Amino acid sequence: MTHDEFKARYLPLSEGLYRIAFHYLEDSSDAQDTVQDLYIKLWNSRDKLDTVLNPQAYAYTLLRNLCIDRLRKNGRTVSMGEYPESSGNDPPDKELADRETLRKALRYIEDLPPKQREIIRMRIFEELEYEEIAEKLGLSEINTRVQLSLARKALKNKMKYEL
Repeated sequence: MTHDEFKARYLPLSEGLYRIAFHYLEDSSDAQDTVQDLYIKLWNSRDKLDTVLNPQAYAYTLLRNLCIDRLRKNGRTVSMGEYPESSGNDPPDKELADRETLRKALRYIEDLPPKQREIIRMRIFEELEYEEIAEKLGLSEINTRVQLSLARKALKNKMKYEL
């Protein structure tokens, strides 16, 4: 992969990568360092990146693993598919219930059809606008809105029995 191809495929992901890292690590400098570590890792393996079909998903998976590694190194535990423990002032039982609800919601998101899963991930975690999502996925803005609505409805139906 050339320098220009790398810049075109992976550098535009930096804002979304930072948001995800910050969500996991809850610290701005750690999030920035982890994203930088990710880019170094990607650059060092650039010869193999031509075979990656979905650079965005690949980068997010690597970032997630780097965040988990960093949390473990700092003595915090996070199991796969789970967000880090809250450091808020909520009672322990509420925090536990909130984490369990989040874990179930993330599992339900993974069960969505691929297009809906990708759209909801881009809208919620990357905070992209409808037109940006439509452009990235090659869909119309209307189709994007419909798919997102269907995904939200499916999640709401599954979650109503959990709450």
